[in-house]
Amino acid sequence: MRAYELTGNGFEALIPINREDTSPGPGEVKIKTGVASINYRDYALIEGIYQPDLTKPFIPLSDGAGAVVEIGDDVTHFAIGDRVLGHYTTGWLDGPFVSTNHATKLGGPLDGWLAETVILPEAALLPVPDHMTLAEAATLPVSGLTAWTALDEPNDLTGKWVLIEGTGSVSLSALQIAHAVGAKTVVMSGRQDRHETLYELGATKIIDYHTTDDMVGAVLNATGNHGIDMAVEVLGGEQLLQTTAMMADEGSIAIVGFLKGFDVHGNLIGPLLARQLSLRAVSVGSRTQFERYLEFLSRNRIHPVVGTHFPFQEAATAIHDRGKTPSFGKPVIIFDNE
Repeated sequence: MRAYELTGNGFEALIPINREDTSPGPGEVKIKTGVASINYRDYALIEGIYQPDLTKPFIPLSDGAGAVVEIGDDVTHFAIGDRVLGHYTTGWLDGPFVSTNHATKLGGPLDGWLAETVILPEAALLPVPDHMTLAEAATLPVSGLTAWTALDEPNDLTGKWVLIEGTGSVSLSALQIAHAVGAKTVVMSGRQDRHETLYELGATKIIDYHTTDDMVGAVLNATGNHGIDMAVEVLGGEQLLQTTAMMADEGSIAIVGFLKGFDVHGNLIGPLLARQLSLRAVSVGSRTQFERYLEFLSRNRIHPVVGTHFPFQEAATAIHDRGKTPSFGKPVIIFDNE
């Protein structure tokens, strides 16, 4: 079985390997990988930007989809040939988040999807929605579910203003979800060549941060001076200070990313208190939440936005490009033709 293994920090430590092909044990399912998708997390883990001390080696990539090729004893919900996608945090099946869930994440510390075959517990798999391709389904486990959870699944967003930062996969997923439930969206995007597509996906207002000096004023103006009710914060760092200034009274900010870093310098507490804002961290979601998200996508016939396609042998280039120059939509690695 061909795979890639991360043995240390840096892309020189991402090594193509051949592993012995094994059979699933009781309660396990073996999947032939069709498509794996790439998150910024994958790049950050390889470069040592995020969790540099994570135990290695492991096979990268947290997201993937494929077809069942073998089942172990006691498997009852899947059969040979079924199209499946993986649940990223394999140990978080239901209920509230607990920090020990981090140890059950695919693509570090557990082996991920950058391999020709994957063996996972039956409980860590879900059926691919009938209306989706494998490439579309492979984009969902991390960024799609993160967007769903960040928007509170979504709870009472009709007519509310939602802030979308950029055009990465979490942001595009959040845009599609918010539009489907009748929310109004402000998208911050410097990609003028993509603005028409963003409107087609459901954007209410688009603000180009390359040509706008006062982003806070522009967002407030776009919302009729109401402000943002729900922000999906993928940038982090100093952007968080600007985001708090864009919020409506009793607005909620979901922290889901760190593209601009982990550190915040400035007055964060004041705006939170002044407008009674809520600030919460989102770490993807449970399998039960994932089931509800997939049902929502099927009911609304939503197709996730897929980015650049790469062949398996160009996996290192694909992950590096994801970190340096993010594409519109989520880049994927194709193992074979769907």
